[in-house]
Amino acid sequence: MPKRVILDMDPGIDDALAILLAVKSPELKVEAITTVSGNVHVDKASLNVLKILELAKVRNVPVAKGMQRPLIRELETAEHIHGEDGLGNTKLPTPKLLLHPKHAVDLLIEKISSAPKEITLVTTGPLTNVAMAILKEPKIVHQIKEVILMGGAFALTPYGYGNVTPVAEFNIWCDPEAAKIVFHSGLPIVAVGLDVTADPSACLREDHLKKLSSAKTAISKFIVQASRFYLMRTQRDLMELHDPIAVAVAIDKSLVTTRRFFVDVETKGEITRGQTIVDRRSQSTIKGNTEVCYGIDGSRFLSLFMERLQTSEKNPI
Repeated sequence: MPKRVILDMDPGIDDALAILLAVKSPELKVEAITTVSGNVHVDKASLNVLKILELAKVRNVPVAKGMQRPLIRELETAEHIHGEDGLGNTKLPTPKLLLHPKHAVDLLIEKISSAPKEITLVTTGPLTNVAMAILKEPKIVHQIKEVILMGGAFALTPYGYGNVTPVAEFNIWCDPEAAKIVFHSGLPIVAVGLDVTADPSACLREDHLKKLSSAKTAISKFIVQASRFYLMRTQRDLMELHDPIAVAVAIDKSLVTTRRFFVDVETKGEITRGQTIVDRRSQSTIKGNTEVCYGIDGSRFLSLFMERLQTSEKNPI
């Protein structure tokens, strides 16, 4: 049976690619998508989810709008990377799909409570919705099957340093207080951080985009346009697929290697806001709270990503 997943996200170019990978993978059944402010404001993020679902011809996934700002901080978005529309200024049409009437936090609680130990939560944005759900209904901590969390920089590989500050990854930095709640909650967490998502072996390059262009589908056209926008804005020749990797771990966990650590989040440091700190002391008696990814089979991940999204319109859902 397919794994039942909820995506909690802030689209965002790579979040959009994560949605496409998730809905085009038979191993997963997307139960809902919840949105949060991060890369863009939640209003825009919610619209973007609906646009991507329509692009993928998926009409049966509820989408609920969530928290508008971090728990205690002002929202700082990333349109300078993702474009004014959050999707690389690709000008996808206004969607006909409508949002679910419930708040994302309430929908998360409802879905998780109604199916104990059956829902895997894949988060690819700030953790504000998840923290609020825990605060509102603490029992869901024991009802979630697993949380696959795209976030953090854990200094376990040469790529495990920050992308918004020298030590902090954007999702955690955006709402570090929410992240601290989640890491300390007792949830079963797999952290997919920059240690693996920034590994060049798992990054999208121009040769991949040329292959996608040859598919000549609406989805491949969107991916190519949005990815080239991202490359232009970052002035790089490769694109990290942060959020699709988190979805790929839900599909096939053998793509990554993990080790259990105790992870904490810095919330008070003047220059270390959002740093994810791993306790690697051999003499530590603190019990690990997180499976942290420190290795990835980049070529196998990219093969999965390309296969699903190059041929995605031959088998529409």
